[in-house]
Amino acid sequence: MESLAVLAPGSVFERFAVVLIEQLHDITLVQRGSSVNGSPVGGALDAVSEDGRVVVEASIVKGYFSGQMAKPWGDLEHALDLAPRAQDVYLLSSQRAETGKIEGMVNEALGQARMSGRRLHLMDSRAIAEAIVDTLMLRDGAIDKLSVHLPVLSDIRDDHPASLTAAPLSENYLPNTAVDMELDRLLETKKCVEITGIGGIGKSQAAAACLARAEGRFHYRFWVSGRDIDGIERLSAVPLRRGGAERNVSALLRRERTMLVLDDANARLDPCGLANLCGPDSRVVITRQHSSPGAFAMPLMDENQARTLLTHDVASQLSDKAFRTIWRTVGGHPLTLTMLNAAAREGSSWNELANECAHVAKFQLHGARLADSILGRLRPALEEELSLFQWADQSNLDRAFFEHVIGSLRMRAFERHGLTAPEGKASIRIHDIVFTALKSLDWLTTQRSRAIDGHLEAFIVKQIRDDGHGLQLIASQLRAKIRRNVENGDRRPAYLYALAMTWSGGAIPVQLLPDPIQEAKRLSALSARENEVAILVVLETIEAKARFLKHTMGEVAVTSWLNSVMQAYGALAGMADQNARQVAEIKHHQAKVLRTLGRDSEAEELFQEVVASYPLNDAKLQLVRSLGLRPEGYAAAKQYATDIIAAKLEDAGVSPSLLLALGDTLNLARKTWAGELLDQHEEMFLGEALYSAGIGVPQGYHSLANFVRALIWHAPERVEGVLARLPEPTPLMLDDDQSRGAYAEIMMIAAQASENETYLSQALQAFETLQSPNAYQRRKWGETLYRLDRFIDAEAILETISDDPGRPWLAHNLSQVKLALGKLPEALALIDESVTAAVGANERYRSSFLLQRIKVKRALQLDASADIAEALSFTKHPGLLKQISELDG
Repeated sequence: MESLAVLAPGSVFERFAVVLIEQLHDITLVQRGSSVNGSPVGGALDAVSEDGRVVVEASIVKGYFSGQMAKPWGDLEHALDLAPRAQDVYLLSSQRAETGKIEGMVNEALGQARMSGRRLHLMDSRAIAEAIVDTLMLRDGAIDKLSVHLPVLSDIRDDHPASLTAAPLSENYLPNTAVDMELDRLLETKKCVEITGIGGIGKSQAAAACLARAEGRFHYRFWVSGRDIDGIERLSAVPLRRGGAERNVSALLRRERTMLVLDDANARLDPCGLANLCGPDSRVVITRQHSSPGAFAMPLMDENQARTLLTHDVASQLSDKAFRTIWRTVGGHPLTLTMLNAAAREGSSWNELANECAHVAKFQLHGARLADSILGRLRPALEEELSLFQWADQSNLDRAFFEHVIGSLRMRAFERHGLTAPEGKASIRIHDIVFTALKSLDWLTTQRSRAIDGHLEAFIVKQIRDDGHGLQLIASQLRAKIRRNVENGDRRPAYLYALAMTWSGGAIPVQLLPDPIQEAKRLSALSARENEVAILVVLETIEAKARFLKHTMGEVAVTSWLNSVMQAYGALAGMADQNARQVAEIKHHQAKVLRTLGRDSEAEELFQEVVASYPLNDAKLQLVRSLGLRPEGYAAAKQYATDIIAAKLEDAGVSPSLLLALGDTLNLARKTWAGELLDQHEEMFLGEALYSAGIGVPQGYHSLANFVRALIWHAPERVEGVLARLPEPTPLMLDDDQSRGAYAEIMMIAAQASENETYLSQALQAFETLQSPNAYQRRKWGETLYRLDRFIDAEAILETISDDPGRPWLAHNLSQVKLALGKLPEALALIDESVTAAVGANERYRSSFLLQRIKVKRALQLDASADIAEALSFTKHPGLLKQISELDG
């Protein structure tokens, strides 16, 4: 348009106008308005078709469309006078018309009788430019002829076709405002912007949208396939040919306001080198799977976007269940969602497609599998890293182990490729669609698998003696892999140790653990120094099987089992080359078993013997627990606890697990001897519990539950503050009953502190997903149902629990449920049982039990005055005092 406005003299524009109409309508015009030498011919029309039906008049007069438009009306009169058979009259001007001027004249002219059966075409500079771009730009011959008179057209033609190769925005394309804004922001400050991510994640679509938005900012916009351009020099040599002319991309980037998109760029192409090619107003965008520092990692779609894309133009209703199944596998991967959408539009049911998600990576895309599209070209760069996930057969890995295998530098490079999904600090997780694609690829060799097995063994052995979270994390995150290895005959002591440490309750695979007596006898003839982990396997196997039997068969079975394996400790004690720590550890584990068997004095004596010979903090903790149960032992318990805390502060042999266990013990003794220690060091304990929970250590949530349970009694105003710091449950937690049960209890206590039933609903949801709940968890589950007024459901769960140690609290919960159901005699008998048991160490619960008995007696219209007086004398808790006083009134 700018070039047309200055086109001169008039004869040049007239010739241009004639060629334009000829090319638009594929006709031949006779130019009568100019002589052979280009001089105007007075009184003649500019051009007329051979049959006289098409007439052209062209003008470069500056005010052609101004005022009463005298010049256009005069040209129309002239055309009709000299070409009476005209059917199409073209009046062309090199100037821009004001809005409405052309439409007004055309409408007025066509209303005249003389225009009956005729058409009037008024074309200003904008209309001419639009006609060329829309109709003629791809016709080399037309542009060649027009360029003789308007040379800028050949430049535009040579540059324009490159932009026509830009990836067209799909009909299903969903703009992502956050992505668009970030890319536009980056283009303001960076000369080369790199968009990275897995195949099919939408990089090209984001770049195409970016190129479209840049229309008014750049004079030249190009889209070039970058797959075969492996260096800056190669790009400089790339010509863009059209109609025999060539344009050099690099030269345009330096001299003109140019935007270049290199789609699917080669991994060797350097973004810094591309940036150096650009002049101050030019920009380059590259898309590729390989990443470099500072690249923009293309995100997957969120759930709402995924659902919108999945259901685009599909009549059938997508159920939430089917969507959840698809979402868990595919996530927000646009290409896969588009393929599923296409299948749904062709008639496949959503249930069929949801079931097919297990095989989605094998879907065919342009003759190749989807998996190859997503990951195929990453194999040379990332085969070693990704084969780790194939080896584990899961999408998440312990971050420290991943780094142990591949190294820190390669780990940072791996995370730049956009394959990873958000995860906790201790884990690295690849997107589910990446993992699904990976499972259909054969990248893991037998040799590579064996090498990783060796790395795992070495990593576990290292973590056993470290005072960090490493052992719990690797044992928890890879327990399924470790179990499979052992099941397949790989019985390395490191694997067996992790197996015994990881599982809880009835889920412990005791059949895979060694017979402790036979193994101890085998080891007795060997060197202790050379079999350190094997000794620990025997010790942990005994305790693991005891936990299993307690959960599945009860205390009697545990007692019988432990009595039968006591000889194992003697066999281990006879091994040669034992160091002081090994001697202490064997005695320590033996003492723990003695205490479980009820031989408390023998156990305490052995614990004392251990700490006298070696500063084993685990044994000190056991003494804290036993001595802290009786007043005469309070001082010694406090001293041992102080020793452990001092060792922790000095980083001297206190694991996070031990510290959390000490915090649990101190919380139980807060009202007697431990209050001062907790007041002084509570943030250390609480911080460790919060961090452990945040990185996925199961014990973390368990310890947090103990803290919240204690706070609800002595400082209820602080509960909300702790809840605000509570980490979100991780996917790992959802596979662990200990963490899940503790989280559920925290939510239950939170509801008590805030009277918010949302917390109760969260608690119930967590309880209902427990795979093998123990007696305590089932009791808390029943208590949650009771507080949700689901009394019949609560009764059904509570009455199936057999728990002798927890019987006083179970009877209390059942009494509450029976009272709510109107079963008053049963409620009274049950709470009598609880009150009777509230002596000694359980005396602190007496007021709570008496409060329930007061409620039951009131319902039975019995005298409860003695219970009220006694309850008031046993507590100073404000909440309990208020409830008892209200009943007394």
